[in-house]
Amino acid sequence: MIVVDASVFAFSLLDEGTTGERCRSALAADDRWIAPQHWTIEVMSVIRGNLLGGKITAGHAADAVEALCGLDPIVPATRVLLPRVWELRGNLTAYDAAYVAAAEAYGCPLLTTDGRMARASGIRCAVEVVG
Repeated sequence: MIVVDASVFAFSLLDEGTTGERCRSALAADDRWIAPQHWTIEVMSVIRGNLLGGKITAGHAADAVEALCGLDPIVPATRVLLPRVWELRGNLTAYDAAYVAAAEAYGCPLLTTDGRMARASGIRCAVEVVG
């Protein structure tokens, strides 16, 4: 079981290079995923940004949205994570802290492409950086 942050999902859906391949491999290695409730909106925002920025075609974006709709991680109740998210407020954004809080609550590693999360002080979970 792994907590997967939005960056890993986004790269797996959008990136056809090395990072995307590594993210897809990491997701395939453990199919029991956990992600906080806001993960889909974060990924949708990345898809939108890539489309508007001209990095992907409308067809690629549509395919990514369709694939996004098929992803089904375990989603913990946000209210359970909030106390820990608040404790981490000095070190992480609330969005990132929710992933850390979920990993801590489930006792499993957090998978991300964001090295800053791995270096944040005060976290009590393993962080695996894909990239």
